[in-house]
Amino acid sequence: MKMMIRIGLSGLAVASSLLSSVSADARVIVHGTRQIFPGGQQEITVRTENVGQQASLIQAWVDDGDKNASPETVQTPFMLRPPIYRLDAGKSQAMRVAFSGGELPQDRESIYWLNILDIPSSPEAGSIPTGNYIQFSLRTRIKLIYRPKGLNSPAVAPQNLQWSVVEHGGQWRLQVNNPTPYYVHFSALALRAQGKEFPAADFPMVAPMSDQSYILEGLQGPISGGNVLFQYINDQGGIAARSAPIAGT
Repeated sequence: MKMMIRIGLSGLAVASSLLSSVSADARVIVHGTRQIFPGGQQEITVRTENVGQQASLIQAWVDDGDKNASPETVQTPFMLRPPIYRLDAGKSQAMRVAFSGGELPQDRESIYWLNILDIPSSPEAGSIPTGNYIQFSLRTRIKLIYRPKGLNSPAVAPQNLQWSVVEHGGQWRLQVNNPTPYYVHFSALALRAQGKEFPAADFPMVAPMSDQSYILEGLQGPISGGNVLFQYINDQGGIAARSAPIAGT
């Protein structure tokens, strides 16, 4: 008896999020690690490419931060054209992301997430001797950042972050204040003090005009002095490093 296990469109948001870490096996890639949508512009293009050996069906949608939300239920101010398309092996497709309107803050960035679901085609009859196979749909999820018109200097944001060490709930945390209108996205974060380095846990980004704190692994008490070592990701997906003093030192 032939057996086929396939993850399809039903329940795809949950299933594909579990599989999204298997990026090394992805056949369809998205060009760019993040997409910036300039305010005042009607649309941008995002290029997808099939580097695999077989055709894929692509489904794309934008969510507002809930990675488990299905394409049928999400509500965002963006439309994708086309939202579903076939992408043959070795081919690429330019997908348009259009702003459909809505009241978004104009004094700071807003963040959304672009989802690309790669649904592979079924193997040809007779190509698998046993007739049994497991087929997975893989999802790529990248940041889609709406940047209002007039915000033109995102590079200044990392150098304007203000750092301190605070105690909260019996845990010592590294706290950052971001007075700028930009998101700052981290790839590494640690405190160097008292001749030791204390890495921060769970530090994806800090939102505009807000505070965020991160647990410091291994720090048991207050410190005097120290520097924050961090790496951040720029608009092009490149990584840069900075060092900044703790406030009051």
